[in-house]
Amino acid sequence: MPHFTSRIFKKKIPVLAVMILLLAGISAASKTGLLMTEEQRFDKFTEEVFRSELSGNTISLHYTVADPASCNLENYKITLGNPGLESRKQARTAVENYLSALHHFSYDKLSEKKKYTYDVFEDYLKTELEAGDFLLYDEPLSPTLGIQAQLPVLLAEYPFRTKKDIEDYLTLLTQLPDYYQSLLSYENTKSANGLFMSDECALEVISQCRDFIADPESNYLLEIFQDRIDEITNLTTDEKIGYKNRNREILLSYVIPAYQKLIDGLTSMYGTGTNSMGLYYYPNGTSYYEYLVKSKVGDDRPIETIEESVKKQMVQDYSAIQELIKSRGIAGTSQSSDSAQNEDNPEQTSGSMETLAPAVSGSILQQASQIMEDQAGVSSDPEAILNELRQKITNDFPLLPSVICEIKYVHDSLQEYLSPAFYLTPAIDDFENNVIYINPSNHYSGLELFTTLAHEGYPGHLYQSVYYNNTSPDLLRNLLGPNGYTEGWATYVEMYAYSLWEEDPRLARISQRNRSFMLGLASLLDIGIHYHGYSRTDTAAFLEKLGFDSSTSDSLYRSILEAPANYLQYYVGYLNFCELRDDTEELMGETFTLKKYHTLVLEAGPMPFSILRTYIKEHASAG
Repeated sequence: MPHFTSRIFKKKIPVLAVMILLLAGISAASKTGLLMTEEQRFDKFTEEVFRSELSGNTISLHYTVADPASCNLENYKITLGNPGLESRKQARTAVENYLSALHHFSYDKLSEKKKYTYDVFEDYLKTELEAGDFLLYDEPLSPTLGIQAQLPVLLAEYPFRTKKDIEDYLTLLTQLPDYYQSLLSYENTKSANGLFMSDECALEVISQCRDFIADPESNYLLEIFQDRIDEITNLTTDEKIGYKNRNREILLSYVIPAYQKLIDGLTSMYGTGTNSMGLYYYPNGTSYYEYLVKSKVGDDRPIETIEESVKKQMVQDYSAIQELIKSRGIAGTSQSSDSAQNEDNPEQTSGSMETLAPAVSGSILQQASQIMEDQAGVSSDPEAILNELRQKITNDFPLLPSVICEIKYVHDSLQEYLSPAFYLTPAIDDFENNVIYINPSNHYSGLELFTTLAHEGYPGHLYQSVYYNNTSPDLLRNLLGPNGYTEGWATYVEMYAYSLWEEDPRLARISQRNRSFMLGLASLLDIGIHYHGYSRTDTAAFLEKLGFDSSTSDSLYRSILEAPANYLQYYVGYLNFCELRDDTEELMGETFTLKKYHTLVLEAGPMPFSILRTYIKEHASAG
């Protein structure tokens, strides 16, 4: 689910400025008669990179920092950034410059904390250099995670902390026509190079845009803005009326025409797409997929190795489901559970898995879900559940500083577009105040709500974000780190939370294994579609063996097609944390505890798993 904090670098420092920055420590210090240490120069460099990156995108700045002046960012330019091809080329040059500047520092003269900032930044830069041949492969207008779908939500949730925030917001709205024109220019270049989206995706994006502007006077950005302005207590009545009128005029004069421009531009390019299947069918598509996995997940292992890890866990989950259902005595479990004996023979177990999966993922788990929903006394109060989770995790997780977490409910106008629940990542200088949104349209309750709030709250996103921010990390670290760490952690603790459910522990274990199995299945298909070239027909045939109907398989195929490597951020990230836990236990022996392992992971902060393994190994050995 979206956390609405963009980590995309939009503005880059020219090479001359980078080199001047490197020398700044010496020139400035010479005036005072003192030379800056290598670590002080490194801090100056990374802080300047942090400020430069955020100054290139006001939305990223606003979501990352509550008070720009606290980071010397008060004189920022209001901008949405530039998504065009030339900007992307400049970004690649800037990555090269950053890497060159980074390598001018003496690594051995840095403290351990700074060394890890160096390592994470270097890994990010080197990974981005691998994308140099794929500047036209990115799809910023995908139906699921595209800018046209996400930007209105980002704007709807844009916090108004000061009057300047309101002014910035209104200014950003006036920039939408130029911003979308840059996107269309980029899409035109993709089209000319045979890399435009498929007809199906284009129609879906066009339909989304049409829905968004169908009734301008009732557009949800109008309604939400008005509600939020009314909630601000330090505005006069006249000021509120003025802001509402300006917002309405800007929305009708800039936002709606911008989306119409997007519709017209995409319609003109409709039919120019050359590929309606996975990345595999593009030239060098598998290489691009390898980059995406490394970049998004933070896992640099070969795709084949990752795939085997997914298969292995799926086999274990399926075997466990069979045994748990059999021991519970649920109807329909007379099939043999021989696969439980065959974890060392994936091929044999996989065959059984395909044969028996319909009973597991279909009627039996529907019965299990219904049993959970029907249980008396099951709490569906989000605040009560969060308090319960916070108390129950104390044995296995370090204490968290006292923070505020407000439960809010998704506005009626946005319920159709948003996840069942999501954590709105706080600004780094205001991490004590947290918000979790619940989407009432999903009617989550019982075990489903319990584990969802574990994912978003304790010990998931909220817990991890607050804990790491409380360690006072280097500023640049707040812009780095793959989603595989953050989403993998949230999925890992979501699976852990099933063990805390006391209403029916055995049924909770069945549900946990089923959840893991289904995420594994989606990840396996992600690899199959984009790396091995599975067609829609191949996918449907495989899923039919597992008991899925054609509409379900078609929906899953489309969602994977539109967002390559998305499922892997959650599931492969989760598997990495499981493997790291097992390795740490082996390393620490009798001194191992879950709390020690979780503390190491949380203090390390978001980073690629190769670097995290080194961090865990060094610190586990020492302690």
